[in-house]
Amino acid sequence: MKHITLLTLLTLTTLLFAGNNDALKLKIEQLPMLKKIGVKVSKVMLVNDIYQIAGEVKGKNGGRLEGLVTKDFKNFIAGKAYNTQTGVELVMPFDIDIKLLKEVAAYKTGSGKDEYFVFTDPECPYCQRLEKKMHSLKKNVTVYTILFPLHFHKSAKSMSRYILSQKDDKARAKTMLEIANKSTKFKTAKYTGQQYKKYDAMIQKSLDVCSKIGITGTPTILNTQGKKVSPQMILK
Repeated sequence: MKHITLLTLLTLTTLLFAGNNDALKLKIEQLPMLKKIGVKVSKVMLVNDIYQIAGEVKGKNGGRLEGLVTKDFKNFIAGKAYNTQTGVELVMPFDIDIKLLKEVAAYKTGSGKDEYFVFTDPECPYCQRLEKKMHSLKKNVTVYTILFPLHFHKSAKSMSRYILSQKDDKARAKTMLEIANKSTKFKTAKYTGQQYKKYDAMIQKSLDVCSKIGITGTPTILNTQGKKVSPQMILK
């Protein structure tokens, strides 16, 4: 999908974009090329002078799709786009339930007024690198860490279970940092059958929420508007 350009959108009208959003989604889905690959559009919105589209491509080669439609409706562009004045990437916000994200967060750190949600896999090397840097931001921002152990990381779930077994937010944050610094204490952790089920249920609830939102990789950082935020923006 990276090189799709110049898709003519002759059937879309200004009235549809300004009016019935459900009709607009359906109209986009019925465009020949998008219909052929099985696109299901979940959101369309206008950002500056570009319409952004988010959805899913069905089938065995499917996955999340994000694209851009020029305001004259003549072109569809897959890939990244940036505001030429600010350099900020134009990214479709995720639909998030802030209250639910706070409920499933493994722990909270910081006391700043700006809140962020970090979706992380404790075995992911990029997440570990980010964890080491973000550990010093306690006073500047408030961060809710949501565990998202990826299925291809063999120890991620065991690590997540061990983090959740700690007594409070401070202990869980400390354990996450220790794991980022290559601690292997999680390998010898012992749980009762009830504890095992409890932590696994917490992990599954977190995974379900991530799936519903559309989170597919780690680390992913969202602000309270559901927009992706780069680690650099927080760290600076």
